[in-house]
Amino acid sequence: GVELVTMMGDQGELPIAMALANVVPCSQWDELARVLVTLFDSRHLLYQLLWNMFSKEVELADSMQTLFRGNSLASKIMTFCFKVYGATYLQKLLDPLLRIVITSSDWQHVSFEVDPTRLEPSESLEENQRNLLQMTEKFFHAIISSSSEFPPQLRSVCHCLYQVVSQRFPQNSIGAVGSAMFLRFINPAIVSPYEAGILDKKPPPRIERGLKLMSKILQSIANHVLFTKEEHMRPFNDFVKSNFDAARRFFLDIAS
Repeated sequence: GVELVTMMGDQGELPIAMALANVVPCSQWDELARVLVTLFDSRHLLYQLLWNMFSKEVELADSMQTLFRGNSLASKIMTFCFKVYGATYLQKLLDPLLRIVITSSDWQHVSFEVDPTRLEPSESLEENQRNLLQMTEKFFHAIISSSSEFPPQLRSVCHCLYQVVSQRFPQNSIGAVGSAMFLRFINPAIVSPYEAGILDKKPPPRIERGLKLMSKILQSIANHVLFTKEEHMRPFNDFVKSNFDAARRFFLDIAS
């Protein structure tokens, strides 16, 4: 059966694997994603699988903005690749940063709340904005300095994504790589480090809130967009804008 599933046409198409996507109900796509990635990787054909799946996703997308946002099979395959090939990298990258925020005495009584409607009476909005910015700067800098540690399999995933998106949306194809990587890989681990297996217990609520707010800023940088809707996030637009180029360089690096 393995030969059949990984069977390839003359143009590198995968008729059986792609057909499975149409007959397997979406409730079983997580499992299908796992089986396909494991199978194709064991035959050194992962790139072909990704190319076919990503191409289908890009073909069906009405715009860059909707790419890999939904729960398509392609998204699930990408997420599974990030999970399997990126676990060690994420642990090495985020564990020390998170530990500093949680355990260091400098951060013990710090608040990151920047929504004025959720502020404690004793807190200062400006101070909290500074705290959030300081933490986000540390994390962002660590992330964009980590490209030499970025796992080769994930480079392959990012490269494939970049190539496929370039065919249809040449003007900002690297943006799709950055958005997807933060949305499906880095930010989920930042927002829920315990669930992601990076920490052995949940951070305190005050820090969880800070991590959630930080992930919004990081996602904005990756998406190359400024905050407009959320009034309380607008003060971070200067920081977001000033890091567009650095983020882009990092994405180009890991997708090359």
